[in-house]
Amino acid sequence: MKRILLVLAFGLVIALPARAVDTVRICTYNILKFSEDNVDGRMPQFKRVLDSIRPHIMLSQEVADNTAGPRFVSEVFTWAPFAAIPFIDGPDTDHMVFYDQSLFDLVSTRVIPTELRNIQEVILALRPHDQTLADTIVLYSVHLKASDGSAEAAQRLREINSLISTISSRPHVMICGDFNIYGPTESAYTALVGPSATRRFVDPLGGVWRRNDASFAKIYTQCTRKSNLGACGGGVDGGVDDRFDLLLASQELSSRILPQTYTAFGNDGLPRLNESIDDPKNILVSSEMAAALKCASDHLPTYVDVILGDVQAGVDDMQQPALVATWEAPYLKISGMQLGEQYRVYTTNGGLVATITAHSDEQRIMLSSLASGVYSLTGPHTQIRFAVTR
Repeated sequence: MKRILLVLAFGLVIALPARAVDTVRICTYNILKFSEDNVDGRMPQFKRVLDSIRPHIMLSQEVADNTAGPRFVSEVFTWAPFAAIPFIDGPDTDHMVFYDQSLFDLVSTRVIPTELRNIQEVILALRPHDQTLADTIVLYSVHLKASDGSAEAAQRLREINSLISTISSRPHVMICGDFNIYGPTESAYTALVGPSATRRFVDPLGGVWRRNDASFAKIYTQCTRKSNLGACGGGVDGGVDDRFDLLLASQELSSRILPQTYTAFGNDGLPRLNESIDDPKNILVSSEMAAALKCASDHLPTYVDVILGDVQAGVDDMQQPALVATWEAPYLKISGMQLGEQYRVYTTNGGLVATITAHSDEQRIMLSSLASGVYSLTGPHTQIRFAVTR
């Protein structure tokens, strides 16, 4: 059963039921030259990180062999029946896309060659579906040429032009991955989001930032380590100072993005320019989580929540019981829960706050320890958001 979310400002949160409507978390994550020969004991670190984020779809870059798919499905994505797309071995490192099979069916997948690495296209359909435009989402995983130089920037533009020449005309499209761009004026970026773009995409963060600038520290995604960690997959060093990892939405899809959900997971916004994600001490996630992020990859996972499906049907269809949350300080009263199911409360940055097992269809949860802010309550095919004000 899938639901569309309505959020009211003053303490009442209502989720209206629907067929083929869901809130979906889409994550991009460069998993650092992942291969059977370069695991380096990182599977528990990936598990810790992604078990907290709980994405429904994950697009991964720097996949070096065909072991990432089965290993992540069996060892990391254990909370839901995940599947991995077929691995395609290209001329350099490749991509892997994972998706929750309880929510999606794989419609198709293909690669778009560029002069360095393939770009991966995946089309998923929200279940149940008839593959209408409202049901489907087209995802592209990109990993553009690295390094800061005019020749490298020109190559990144050529790689993006290869994508533009064959990009889907479907309305709900998202381009995700490691763009390796050094600022919003770079041509590979403006070719997608600028006013002259053939098909204009939207950067949910607005497209204004500078590298290595404390004013924009909160949105940086690379690099998690100041120095090379040979025992953690190798990779680059240099500390947190760049925004390389992006999720860009088509204009039609951008209106379905839930506000304040675009997140560079584990980035607490401290001005730790050119330092590791745990130096100084991370104030957003635990020391164990910061260490896991630092070891798993030299990039931070980045995600956003979107609403997919026939939204109007979700508003009109009232045949199934709604999940309703009402703020009764200091409790959150939840009704419409499914007996025996687990529900989790998360911060907007993906931090797990509480886990609740439904012993009845209505329960009260003590929230006196929560700071003011927006939180999400997730359950089986359900997510509602609520605000706490002090």
